[in-house]
Amino acid sequence: MNQIPQHTLSDDQLMREYDRIQAQAFLGKSAAFFGSLLCSLKFSWQREGCQTAQTNGIELQFNPDFFIWMCPDARETVLMHELWHVAYLHGIRQSSRDGEVWNEACDHYINLQLEADGYKFTGIEDCCKDPRYIGWVEEDIYDDLRKNPQKRRKPSGGICDGLAGDMVTLSSGSSQGAVVNNVVRAMQQQKLAGGTLAGKGAGRLQEAITQFLKPVVPWQQVLMDFFTDIDDTRYTWARPNRRYTDIYLPSIEDDEGRLRHLAYFEDVSGSISNADSLRFNSEVAYVKSQFNPKKMSLITFDDVIQDEIDITEEDTFEEIKITGRGGTSLIPVRDWIIKNKPTAAIIFSDMCVAPMEELPFDIPIIWVCLNNRNASVPFGEILHIDAGMK
Repeated sequence: MNQIPQHTLSDDQLMREYDRIQAQAFLGKSAAFFGSLLCSLKFSWQREGCQTAQTNGIELQFNPDFFIWMCPDARETVLMHELWHVAYLHGIRQSSRDGEVWNEACDHYINLQLEADGYKFTGIEDCCKDPRYIGWVEEDIYDDLRKNPQKRRKPSGGICDGLAGDMVTLSSGSSQGAVVNNVVRAMQQQKLAGGTLAGKGAGRLQEAITQFLKPVVPWQQVLMDFFTDIDDTRYTWARPNRRYTDIYLPSIEDDEGRLRHLAYFEDVSGSISNADSLRFNSEVAYVKSQFNPKKMSLITFDDVIQDEIDITEEDTFEEIKITGRGGTSLIPVRDWIIKNKPTAAIIFSDMCVAPMEELPFDIPIIWVCLNNRNASVPFGEILHIDAGMK
């Protein structure tokens, strides 16, 4: 960074300049999201080990000389660039990928998005934003850069060389969880503010969050086995299949009581994080799309039943709203099952609660236990999931 002279501003003057740019994140249709995300980051000025700007999802650092050197438009662009790294969980999604190439791929994706949204790159034009990657996602850009190293950005000795290393990977599982929670919280703040994210990144953000939280342990297969066992759908020749008029094929007949009513319980007590709730929503969507029971009851609970939503096979599932955050009890869950007699039940909880008393009748139950490997259940099948898995 020999080409950037050391600034001569006082600390107060420097912070005032930063506050002017930071305020931009609190403006516009996406203010609630970016404002929440920005407030979750610990900010500091850093010359040592930070050539330009960088983030690990928990901290945000700027080199003060670089910051003062940039024009105001570029400062805003770089700040939003760092916030999008956090929003897209880039540091976490890196996994075992090469860090430098992954950072470059993510930079291409973010910068092309920012350019499309009208952000200026005055003075920092020599950054990663190859138009050949318009419409690509980060993973595909990464694979292409790995296969074609000649496409990688060549170090020029300029300022943007520092921007190419602006993402610091987190190794701690608890820190990764904090980043996910902060992003989910920011998304919820945006919804509470009554609006959706503006710009090109809105759809990709939801996709990235959902994909990251989609479990990689094979419990989808467990669900498949579970439902295959209880799904007594059979073929009958009693009435013709109306899809085929020129041949006589059997039609599907549902046996009464089999996959006609699935109860899906979500623990929303204080020990369940926002990220855990988003994981739950992803799994409900999976079950709905794969098995589409005639009726699904989606019930949230803490020490009481907080909410209940019924969706039929014709309905689409969007998400379950989070209420509650009190203590935990399985008594209201048991009472609901006894009263409504669903075909089967899935209970999603960290199981930090007294066990459920035996039911007066048998129904298939899966207990999806989050972050509590020591938990056991008196009946049904238990499936353990660790939040740190990815």
